[in-house]
Amino acid sequence: MELIPLFPIPVYTSNLERKLTKEELNTINEYKKETYKNDGNITSNDNYVLENKTLKNLKKDLNEKVINYFNKIICTSNSIIPYITQSWINYTETNQFHHSHSHLNSYVSGVFYINADKKTDQITFYKSDHNTLKLEVARYNIFNSTTLRYPVETGNVVLFPSSLGHGVERKKGTNTRISLSFNTFFKGTIGSSKRLTKLTIQ
Repeated sequence: MELIPLFPIPVYTSNLERKLTKEELNTINEYKKETYKNDGNITSNDNYVLENKTLKNLKKDLNEKVINYFNKIICTSNSIIPYITQSWINYTETNQFHHSHSHLNSYVSGVFYINADKKTDQITFYKSDHNTLKLEVARYNIFNSTTLRYPVETGNVVLFPSSLGHGVERKKGTNTRISLSFNTFFKGTIGSSKRLTKLTIQ
């Protein structure tokens, strides 16, 4: 017998490969002074944080990860340039959480972990589980599981399709979990003139 995992969902993990500068950390701490209450934790009022001049190098580093994702996973022949659109910071304290959600009007979404403890912090991914029939599971595997918990730590970068459901379960540990989330899109021409699918996005 052979089991073939058809059409897997790509989750890209990497590391920033450098420590944040004092100036970058100060900017991130300043954003915590102006936040709003999200469903379970708090989020920066500014949802274009990577446009801050002090975070320009961080934006450049994260954008390189995005381009690598497109090159290694999407592998398109279309002439496009991926770029980061919106970006914001989430702060999660002990016993707080981040509701299950996906990102609209984005192609690939990402999370950069500014402060996370691998022993207690994780991101949870959710598989769409719309089935006509629901059977009880005796042993979980990659085919019948609907959630996957992935441990994260400071410096991690995680990229995934924006349509993939994800969230943060109730936080354990005493550290303040700080994550910078972002969406992406692309510029350029997609489709084909002959197939009448050509579209130029500027």
